[in-house]
Amino acid sequence: MTPYDSSSDNPNMATETVGGRKRRSKQGMANGGDQSEHEMHIWTERERRKKMRNMFSSLHALLPQLSAKADKSTIVDEAVTYIKNLQQTLQTLEKQKLEKLRSATTVDYDQSSIITSQVQAPESREGFLTDNQGPTNHYPMTIDMSPACFQTWFSSNVVISMCGDDAQINVCSPRKPGTLATILYILEKHRLEVVSAHVSSDQYRSMYMIHVHAGGVSEQFPAALSIEETFKLAAGEMNLCLFSG
Repeated sequence: MTPYDSSSDNPNMATETVGGRKRRSKQGMANGGDQSEHEMHIWTERERRKKMRNMFSSLHALLPQLSAKADKSTIVDEAVTYIKNLQQTLQTLEKQKLEKLRSATTVDYDQSSIITSQVQAPESREGFLTDNQGPTNHYPMTIDMSPACFQTWFSSNVVISMCGDDAQINVCSPRKPGTLATILYILEKHRLEVVSAHVSSDQYRSMYMIHVHAGGVSEQFPAALSIEETFKLAAGEMNLCLFSG
């Protein structure tokens, strides 16, 4: 009885007889490898298309104004338009938030209202002693209109003094973990660079004195916020995040 040869049923497998035995040839093995590679390619392509369908389906779900039969090109176009509208809405909300912070929790000093003492230098030691015998509030007061002066904005726990592209931010808060990380996160969010920072604390409270520079503010919302407004918005967010609870 001749044994059954299963290889004869496979057209892709070539055999040869050596010493009365049949064995697979290299050509048959090569054909099997090509078939396996082709099947892998088909499976990979099928998975890729499945992933793309799922992504388009998720994007379509975020755009409720589209019809259920919208094609892929329409979905992409509507998504781009929707993102642009969201960016404009964000800028508008940032401006509204700034106005609310100004009116609700701040005292805003205009540059023209900053008052400084102008003291004339005494001509002699006797003159100095004579001038300091009376009350100290009799010196003439004038308005300093120089651009090299501070504009100050403050709430009960946050004080910010601004001059050009730089500002000094002072924060006083109860001692608790995460306060400094929150402050730095807000500054980074508004692209305010930390030039220097000093922290002092005791058992109950911490004080933070931070010098920041508005190096990257002009690139963020250039049509919406000025440097001064960005400083104030950052300080207002610190006040809300750290002390609203």
